[in-house]
Amino acid sequence: MQFLTTWLGQDAATLNDRRAGRLNKLDKLFLICIVVIGAILYMVKLNYLLVDPWESHYSQVTWETIKHGAFGRLWYQGSNRFWSKPPLLFWLQMPFIGTLPITEFVCRLPVVLFSLGILSGVYMLLTRLFTRKMAAISAFVMMMSPMYFQLSRQVMVDLPFIGLNILAILCAALYFFGDIDEDETVRVGFKKFGITMSRRDFYLYLFYFFEGWGFLAKGLLSLIIPGAAFFIYMLITADFAAFFAWRNFKKHLIGFGVYLLVSMPWFIYMWVDAGYEFINEFIIYHHFKRVQGDIHKPNDLWTLYLRVLGYALFPWCAFIPMAIYRFFHSDSEGNALKLRLFLFSAFVGPFFFLAFSSTKFHHYIAPVVPVLAIIVGYYINGLWNAKWGLSRKLEILTGLFIMGVVARDIGDKFMVWMYMVTFYQERTGPKLPAFIPVMATVFALFGLTFLIAIYSERFKKWALGILFALTASFMIYFFFDAMPKIATWYSYKPLWDAYEKDSPERAPIAQYYKWLEKSLSFWSFNEITFLASDKEQAVLRFFDRPGVQYAIVKNPDKKRFESLMKRVNKNFDVVAKVPQNFLYKVYGGNKKEFGNKDKYIITSIPEGAIRVGAVFDNAVELVSYRILQGDTTPKEGELVRIEVYFKALRDNIPRDYTVFVHVEGDMRDKRTKDDQPMAMGEYPTTFWKKGDMVRHPITVRIPGDNKNNYYWVLAGIYQEDIRANITNYQDVEHDGDNRLKLVKLDIQR
Repeated sequence: MQFLTTWLGQDAATLNDRRAGRLNKLDKLFLICIVVIGAILYMVKLNYLLVDPWESHYSQVTWETIKHGAFGRLWYQGSNRFWSKPPLLFWLQMPFIGTLPITEFVCRLPVVLFSLGILSGVYMLLTRLFTRKMAAISAFVMMMSPMYFQLSRQVMVDLPFIGLNILAILCAALYFFGDIDEDETVRVGFKKFGITMSRRDFYLYLFYFFEGWGFLAKGLLSLIIPGAAFFIYMLITADFAAFFAWRNFKKHLIGFGVYLLVSMPWFIYMWVDAGYEFINEFIIYHHFKRVQGDIHKPNDLWTLYLRVLGYALFPWCAFIPMAIYRFFHSDSEGNALKLRLFLFSAFVGPFFFLAFSSTKFHHYIAPVVPVLAIIVGYYINGLWNAKWGLSRKLEILTGLFIMGVVARDIGDKFMVWMYMVTFYQERTGPKLPAFIPVMATVFALFGLTFLIAIYSERFKKWALGILFALTASFMIYFFFDAMPKIATWYSYKPLWDAYEKDSPERAPIAQYYKWLEKSLSFWSFNEITFLASDKEQAVLRFFDRPGVQYAIVKNPDKKRFESLMKRVNKNFDVVAKVPQNFLYKVYGGNKKEFGNKDKYIITSIPEGAIRVGAVFDNAVELVSYRILQGDTTPKEGELVRIEVYFKALRDNIPRDYTVFVHVEGDMRDKRTKDDQPMAMGEYPTTFWKKGDMVRHPITVRIPGDNKNNYYWVLAGIYQEDIRANITNYQDVEHDGDNRLKLVKLDIQR
């Protein structure tokens, strides 16, 4: 302690001062503490199983994009049309997943590191608005709030966005309300090519810079969330000059140029590369229709987020009502009051926008959590600087009552913290015998610490540190014991591991459900076959063959699956079980005879066929094609019949492929399609042996009364939602989305 005091020197006396210039030794000490303590807490047991649906889903997007040598255009399940999210999260993961073995720790590490950077940035910006002590308290409240620390340990797009947004909000606060000398300047850029500008203006441009990256994290929310904050602030204060007066407005125009400079290169690249379809899906569908509720997502009353915020900031939620009250009963001097009104608006505006949106995931309210953490930090700082009279003591007792009410909810339903990072809220959780005893003990001590501090001024000096230590100890318990157990209820990886152990030769495996679970797609590297539970013929076709097959089945589908296996005389055993899910080993039975398969099996490619040589998933080659009826210059309304020839490149092809055909014109007018099971269902690919050659008929319908000059016949293969990759894409003509450009048809007029 003596060494620390000596090292800090005169800087130790600046604890209750606002920073006016460079970081001093006390600032550096606080930053070290934030990074080290945050790293210790956030990296504890970081290798628990990836949580469905988002962690495995987004990690798969990253490794598939790397696999295809792409960067701007993201890939998922063999398609480069992953347009639901912008790319920042995946760019953060790429250096780690691209160079290190893919593990849960590696997938999450970039999010943890980004979070620590945000906490450090929040401290540095707050020290220019408030005191160093208040900035440090707020940073630790934010670090130890459940929603923030849960998102900081999850592969989700939300943490990068809420982090960038709070940095942007604080930069805007510094521009409008910061105590900055007008002649204080900063140089941006390089020695010869940089520019010098006012430091105040620099913070405004930083606001737009961070929100530009926010667009790359979560799209248009980077405009809507701060826009809602500005709107509420101007409504409360009637200070429209803050934005619309020319002295500010012209700087906002420059700042918006910075926003566009950061956000638009990727957006324009995607627009040019993918066309209007990208705009329609990314902007219209995944932004406006999500807000309207057109996408089938959870909805609830606006009061849902009041409850969620109680869980999200536990135990600091105890102080939210008093913190908001005291926030407006502190220094009433003009600029200081306006600063607090602006931060309050940064909570109220986004809260009501999100609360009245028709899609309500628990984590959608996350952008207001850092703002509330700052308001609570401001209150706690004032509480510890004040003498505790009767009113303060009543505030503390009221806060402990609020904490007790929220704690009772969490004790009864500990999964509420899990719901912040998943939408599978219908799943029950595991038994956690230690949860309530640990929680009761830690937070009984939390309350006891306050009660002792009320009566002991000497103890009060240590009480704040004890409160943070108690919260940190509960976090460590939650990460060590609760999260690893809970995560097993949201992952299929234990079943995949059991399959790899039981079948080192990698026998065919399928998932039997209504949609493919994200973690199975991720850990199998797209090698698992998805069998929709409502398509019985495809299920029977997969299992009615000799040898051993495996199936992953959910508990509600168990009886139906077993009934189907009995129908084809198959025996089965349960190899492994995790909550609600089973791994079946299926064997025996009779091989189904496909009576008409000889009609589609060929021994050689017919003469006159045109060579193609497109390889899909390193399993099937589209060798060639020939036109049987019509030619390459059809008239409107005519049919063109084509026969394509496939070849098996391996045994045990895992997927039962369907052949798709899209016929698209140059004016994109009246697209047609012709999807059929391979060999019309008479010889599925899962039965093929290496070297088998199979013909498949295609019918192309040229629409009448259309505007096109020519049509491309685009072809490929897929199984359910997974489109096969063209693995030799450099050798064949394709559209970049795993659709082979088979033949061009020029329309006769």
